[in-house]
This record gives sequence, C-alpha cells and structure tokens, in this order.
Amino acid sequence: MLTGRAMGFWGLLFAVLSVHDAAGLFVPQARSSIIGGEEAYKGKWPWMAYLKTSSAEGNTLNCGGSLLNEDWVLTAAHCVDPDDVVPEKSYVLLGVHSLEELEDPDVVVRAISQVVIHPDYKFLSNGPVNDIALVKVNQSVALTKLVGRVKLPETDDNFSSASECWVTGWGETTDGAPRDGILQQLNIPIVSKKDCLKVYPHLSSNFMCAGDRKGGMDTCVGDAGGPLVCVSAGEFLQVGIIGFRPSCTTRPYPGLYTRVASYLDFIKGTINPVTKAFAKA
Repeated sequence: MLTGRAMGFWGLLFAVLSVHDAAGLFVPQARSSIIGGEEAYKGKWPWMAYLKTSSAEGNTLNCGGSLLNEDWVLTAAHCVDPDDVVPEKSYVLLGVHSLEELEDPDVVVRAISQVVIHPDYKFLSNGPVNDIALVKVNQSVALTKLVGRVKLPETDDNFSSASECWVTGWGETTDGAPRDGILQQLNIPIVSKKDCLKVYPHLSSNFMCAGDRKGGMDTCVGDAGGPLVCVSAGEFLQVGIIGFRPSCTTRPYPGLYTRVASYLDFIKGTINPVTKAFAKA
C-alpha cells in the first residue's frame, strides 16, 4: 500500500501515467519534459542516469539521477522512497541517449541494491522537503566516454544568473507534444535568492530557484531527480537536483531545485563512509 504521505501524488501519477506489461517489462509512460529545450548529442552528459522504479503493486515511475562514482547515483528522495518503491524491482540505466534504444550495447543496466533517503525527508501537502537520496547499484560500473561521474560543488560555491547552467531529461520538447525519447538539454538561468524568495517567501536555504519567470523554460514530471549543473573553472558541477513537479505547464515562475551544497555531509558520509580503527587495549 502507498503511505498516506504520498498516496495522493503517487496514486494519481501511477494511475494516469504508468504501465507495467504482462511480461514484467517496464514500459516508460510517465510524461517527462524539458520545456523549451533541445536534443543533446550522445555522450554530452555522461553522468545522466535514468531510473525505472516499481511499486509493490507493479506500477512504474521514471526519474532522472546523476552518477557520483562507480557505485552511487544521486536522485530525489520521492523517486525512490522505500515506502512506495521496491528497490529489488527497480533499476538504474546509464549511457542512455534514447528511450527507444534501451537495448543499445552502450547502455549499462544495474539493479538497485540499496537506497539511502535523507533522514529528514518528508512529503508534505505542498511537496517534499529534504528531497534527496542516494542509490547504490548492485555492481560497480565501468567509466567510459558515455558513462562518467559528475563533480560536486563546495559548500561556499556561488552561482548566479551569469553562470552557465544546464538541466537534462527525457521527453516532450513542449507540453503535450509526442515523446520522442531523446535526451533533452536546456541552458537555464539561476534565479537570485532575493528573487526566489519573492515567489516562494517561506523557502529554506536548502532550496534554490532556476528558470525563466515568464515561463517556457523548465523541467517537468518525470525529470525529477535529474541534475542541475553549472560551469565552474571549466568543468561542470552539480549544484541542484530537479525537484517535485506536479504538472508540465509552462508556469510563470521559476522551478525549485534541491541545493546540493546543503547536503554535502550527507552525500559524502554515505558514499565514502569513514571506517574507524579500534586499537586493542
């Protein structure tokens, strides 16, 4: 059963958007959209992960994620909440360019062996908070030109509307358009904290805003969990995680993202646990 916390969102989304066929194969149905984006060329975003999760009832949902190292993927907690998702029936795919070509030999498929949800994650009536999770794959992946790691920012790194930032995801290029399944990319501006608070006055420092306040540039349902990356010193750093998206409308306000720098201790403490050595007395 879905928990009361997430039943409304997951129940509606699974019922309308998800399919699980009789053979047990995943059929990607969730509407996933980079509004105002363009097709990315194969291999441009090697850390991009495609998560295919399944509930106990057999419903499926697709989310994005990012590869941090050979064993761990960063995503949104609501995508992999163990109360609603069965890790043993869920998968991470890497090296994906088109959802129509998942049998491409370049695509790496791994089962999920462990899910670590942030301890303060909650799904509230207006959406999730501390919406961050780490997913461990059942077998280490080899790093190639098409499968690579994304780097994390430092706690004090600052990015502004002048920064070069991108979001990526699979799906429609405009709301309601047919899905061609090609990975989409969008050059998106960071919105200042001051302007972000004008739209979301009760927002905590663990969130950040990005997008066009006039609408027409944003991510949508199904892209959640994917990375927001910005250029720093000539390399991409993941500064945000695409958050909960209730619809694919071109809303006249910026999108919300989980601020990665706020969770570096959680991330590093999970993927690089410190082993304490105890000397014998």
